[in-house]
Amino acid sequence: MREFAFRVVYEAGADDLMDVFIDNPELSSRTVSCHVTPNTMWRVDRVEGPEAALAEYDEAVAQLSRCSSLRGMGGCEIDWTHEVLDSYPTGRVVYSRQSEGQGCRSIPYLVAHYLGDGLLLQAEQQGNEYLWRVLADDGAVMSDIYEELERNLREGLSLEFEHVEHSPNWADHWTTATSDLSDEQHEALALAVAYGYYEHPRRHTLQEIAGEADIPTSTLQYRLSSAEGHLARAFLERAGTPGGLRTPPEASR
Repeated sequence: MREFAFRVVYEAGADDLMDVFIDNPELSSRTVSCHVTPNTMWRVDRVEGPEAALAEYDEAVAQLSRCSSLRGMGGCEIDWTHEVLDSYPTGRVVYSRQSEGQGCRSIPYLVAHYLGDGLLLQAEQQGNEYLWRVLADDGAVMSDIYEELERNLREGLSLEFEHVEHSPNWADHWTTATSDLSDEQHEALALAVAYGYYEHPRRHTLQEIAGEADIPTSTLQYRLSSAEGHLARAFLERAGTPGGLRTPPEASR
């Protein structure tokens, strides 16, 4: 199997939904599952970020009438529905379903159309980038897909090709997708470890660490808690937690 990767880069103002990610760099979205037929594409995405950014995301999704991943790259109206499967202060799990039609085809449809059955896709949105990874047979050729995408890029979008990996560690892309940390989250964890935040007793508080690093305490706290949440969920998912991951019921008052 081979892994192909490419990214669509958006200028501010080119797409309403991507503008939310551009305006909120700590907001991110990753596919949990993605499926496509000649008529329909449906997927589940995990979206995570600060509460204010998620509120902007919720509003943008509720008003969505064009999709950022279509041929024409969002320039076509679509028959699109969605449902929030899970909601918590720093994240959402969102199911969406959209029509496939002549002149408007999703990236998963185009990939399946040219490469056939047996492939897997993963998508990530953060900042101004929409990254796609494709796992396909060794003999797969992406040139036709790249050419069609380039022909249909609208103003404000550009396409970048990443790499072709002949022996991809694809299992890690999927089983640890929620533990992929941003540079800011890595930095927060590194600072916490370096300053003894996880030692017993703690050598420094978050306020002290934030002061040393010249970062607002609230920002450091958010980045650290987000990183810890990513790692905890990935650990439980990898370990096969009985019953899966569930949102705990609200505490009774």
